[in-house]
Amino acid sequence: MIFDPAEHPAGRCQGVLSQLVTPRPIAMISTVDADGVVNVAPFSYYMPVTGAPMLLAVTMGLRESDGGLKHTYENAHRTGDFVVNVTTARLRDHIETAAIEFPRGVSELDNVPWTAIPSQRVTSPSIAESPAHLECRIHREMALGEPGVPASEVHIVVGEVVCVTLDDAICTPDFRIDQTAVATVGRMGFPWFTTATQESMMVIPRYTYEEFLDQQAASS
Repeated sequence: MIFDPAEHPAGRCQGVLSQLVTPRPIAMISTVDADGVVNVAPFSYYMPVTGAPMLLAVTMGLRESDGGLKHTYENAHRTGDFVVNVTTARLRDHIETAAIEFPRGVSELDNVPWTAIPSQRVTSPSIAESPAHLECRIHREMALGEPGVPASEVHIVVGEVVCVTLDDAICTPDFRIDQTAVATVGRMGFPWFTTATQESMMVIPRYTYEEFLDQQAASS
């Protein structure tokens, strides 16, 4: 089968991407509006970019309900900052509730059992129930796609991580993250999710070219 993007609408193209680019980490992003109302929403079009400066990128599209800008984007654009709360098994049961497009002025935190706490370096709050928070200031924005078309018009927001807070239970004093303790939740194609439990993870050795040649010679 051949899928030609030119022959399909934007929504179907996005659907194919979402079902093949998996699992995707979920950035549970918290921001605050001009009236102090906390907004929390999951974004799975999300990736690390570089270590110096410490950058990550999030794709923020349009609201499906009314075609307007997502409240997360509006809030982050206004304040210049946002927080990525790492989505783990503790948050799993309420991910899709947080994804509901509530009306402006309604906080997701009024509908999920999560707690907003002050961040260290940015105005946007963090979510206490997440074991790791990446506090970001907007580094750069890029508008892409066809304006006004859902699943096409997006803003790629590159955030500079200016502070990371970590629960002691998931890391060592030298900031090595215990992957088996985090229990990160990933997004699959709709409606599926996955959790990175110790049972589902594996260790695959990585070799330099010289080590690879030694391994080949030893096995021959």
